[in-house]
Amino acid sequence: MPQLSAEERKGNFSEVIPDGYTPEEAEKEANRCLECGCHDYFECKLIDLAHQYDVEPSRFDGDKNTIEYEDDHPFIVRDPNKCILCGLCVRVCDEVMGIGALGLVHRGFDTVVKPNLEKPLAQSGCVSCGQCVSVCPTGALQERTTMVKEVPLDTVETDTTCSYCSIGCSLKLESYGDMLIKANPDKYGVVNGGLACGKGKWGFDCAMLEDKLDIPLIKDGDSFREADYHEALTLIAKRMQSVAAKYSHDQIGVAISDRYTNEEAYAIKTMAEAMGAKLFSMNNRASGLKDILGYDASPNTIDELLSTNFILAVGYNATDNPIIQIKMKQATDAGAKLALINPTDFPQHLAAVSKEVYVDDLGFLKEVAKAIIDAGKGKDVEGYEDLAKALESVQVSDDAKEIADMYLGAKKAMIVFNQNLVSVDAAKLIADIALLSGHIGTPRDGILQVKAKNNSQGLVDLGITDGAETLEGLKALLVFGEEFDLDRDALEFLAVCDTHMTALGAKADVVIPGTGFASTDGTYTNTERRLQLVQAAIDEDIYLSNWEVAAAIAHIFEVDCEWENTEDISAEMDDCVPAYKYASIDEVLGGVLAPVDAKLAVVEGNVFGDKLACTDSLMNVIAERLPKMANPTD
Repeated sequence: MPQLSAEERKGNFSEVIPDGYTPEEAEKEANRCLECGCHDYFECKLIDLAHQYDVEPSRFDGDKNTIEYEDDHPFIVRDPNKCILCGLCVRVCDEVMGIGALGLVHRGFDTVVKPNLEKPLAQSGCVSCGQCVSVCPTGALQERTTMVKEVPLDTVETDTTCSYCSIGCSLKLESYGDMLIKANPDKYGVVNGGLACGKGKWGFDCAMLEDKLDIPLIKDGDSFREADYHEALTLIAKRMQSVAAKYSHDQIGVAISDRYTNEEAYAIKTMAEAMGAKLFSMNNRASGLKDILGYDASPNTIDELLSTNFILAVGYNATDNPIIQIKMKQATDAGAKLALINPTDFPQHLAAVSKEVYVDDLGFLKEVAKAIIDAGKGKDVEGYEDLAKALESVQVSDDAKEIADMYLGAKKAMIVFNQNLVSVDAAKLIADIALLSGHIGTPRDGILQVKAKNNSQGLVDLGITDGAETLEGLKALLVFGEEFDLDRDALEFLAVCDTHMTALGAKADVVIPGTGFASTDGTYTNTERRLQLVQAAIDEDIYLSNWEVAAAIAHIFEVDCEWENTEDISAEMDDCVPAYKYASIDEVLGGVLAPVDAKLAVVEGNVFGDKLACTDSLMNVIAERLPKMANPTD
């Protein structure tokens, strides 16, 4: 730090250090620190035990190996020189995850843990689940954090729920002040039981990455200018109102991401009703189950997979929901049989699969349905005659009969499918098959419909069921958290609320800063209808949160939302939404669902695989950040 020289000090009483550091200089000096100790200091079990038993390192001095290694994984820091060869990382990778990306190499004193075929970890088949980091008792495997300078920190833990896929994994978010450090799966999590995937483990801070929006922007010519909230929100309200007056209320819309909490969605729904606007989510797909079983929801729960006798995966993609794949592995380890029928574009590598078939259309599923009819099943179900007649000419192949026989022969059987991977017609045919067979409506016997996002089911429960078809004919649009291709010329006005400037936001007339799940209190409803708690770990230092933006716009339309916090929204939501009236955290709403006014339907279409691209902007960010793992045998 600059100081007055000795000669200058002799003749006056001026401060020796007159100016100190500027903030920029202080940060530069702080970054000069060369050693802060092991980043895993506060979690290292070796340190804890050494302190507990007063271990003196000098007593154990001796030969040691210095291991050269390549460390290029974007999320995992690997230092084999800190490894104590406990083998926990090797076992969890192989026995729990079924990956086998790590292994013990060499023998005796020279033993070392290395990635598969001694390749870099990112090329070893690693799926970035982070389980090896979670079980490592030392600093040999650590998180590569997004801090500018990584230092050991004594963090605060907050229990919350992952905001990515629809499984609803319980997480413990670790923070230091308003800085997110890491996310660990909760080993007592009611759904995941200590498991997590790459999105949940490493995507917890996507809303906080660099270039985060923190002030409203208004389009001025070809660029944006900064504005205050009053100007930006008033402009949104006035433009939406003027377009509705010019055309009709049917031509103004509000799009909401299914990553938002129930409370945020309820506030946005209240705002849309105040505007008189159509409310939809581009990630919504019409339910094929609703026409057959009477509801748009998964009849059964995730853990029922663990104790069923037969699992039929139809239109399933493991990379979308890795925890489901682990549950199926646990089920087959316990003796369940597994069969797969998938679109040819989505090959899977499922452990212990008894039969797998890849097809391009619904012909094979129709063969399975016909085989069930030929077995004399389903005659007392409404619509049987029409379906049997429609399938009369179908020739059942040996593969279809084999799968149908396994399905019918099981005491308990479940079908698993990704709703946004298969067509609506495919979902209807899946429901037909379950209804014909009688495998529906009881525990461990039915269907697990895997929805796209953490709160896709919550939007359905709130009555937000419309999808991309709503976009047609709109002249003004307000988007919360979604990103999708859009013909901007078809709209007279576009506003976007999101955490970062997206490609869609760049086309907008107004952009409002949004907030992520790490600073949000509320609830999600996962794919099995389980209400799950979301708790804020940090304050994002954004003036208005997502629900406050919606409430402020509703106020301009003279609808006063008397909410002080998300608890007030939740209390009102519980009174107004029947599904949540008696809901309790961590409980499944309604238990196992039996069909309601069930009726078989004839499926005329023939499209099987119909992948609906995810429109959650933050989900797309973490999907891009995760390394694309090469086949380790290549």
